[in-house]
Amino acid sequence: MLFLHCQIIKQYNLDGIDIDYENFHAGPNTFALCIGQLISTLKSKGVITFASTVPYDDSPVQSHYLALWKTYGRQIDYVNFQFYAYDKGIGVSQFLRYFDAQASNYKGGKILESFISSGDGGLGPSNSLFFEACAELKKQRKLVGIFVWCADESKKFGFRYEKLSQDLLASA
Repeated sequence: MLFLHCQIIKQYNLDGIDIDYENFHAGPNTFALCIGQLISTLKSKGVITFASTVPYDDSPVQSHYLALWKTYGRQIDYVNFQFYAYDKGIGVSQFLRYFDAQASNYKGGKILESFISSGDGGLGPSNSLFFEACAELKKQRKLVGIFVWCADESKKFGFRYEKLSQDLLASA
């Protein structure tokens, strides 16, 4: 399996992996051991330079990813937390509370704020509230990046929200 991952990474000139499992057939410790060893091996062999995970606020998902974080957090460069998995229509203050809770769960991690292009969950990008929340996090020096799901949907909007995200991240 590792050989196949290395072939794919080299063939497509990739420099990292994004761990996004949501249906588990083993317990949290087994998941942590297997995924953690995969990340560690790929990094130690110079096959990848970064790794990220994609958890969301769901008991089984969190238990697996928190076990991974507890043991291998030093190997994980970004936590692409799925803030869009929360109920649609949350406000800025609720979004900031969710962010602080996940920053506490993944203490020391680089937590990426996220939205879904269609605005179907969490704090959507179609109004200014998502960017208002990100501006507040930037002011607090907590904004390290923004994760967008998904490019297929974003294309319909001319990647408008990605451009707004880039502008926010690049501003002083």
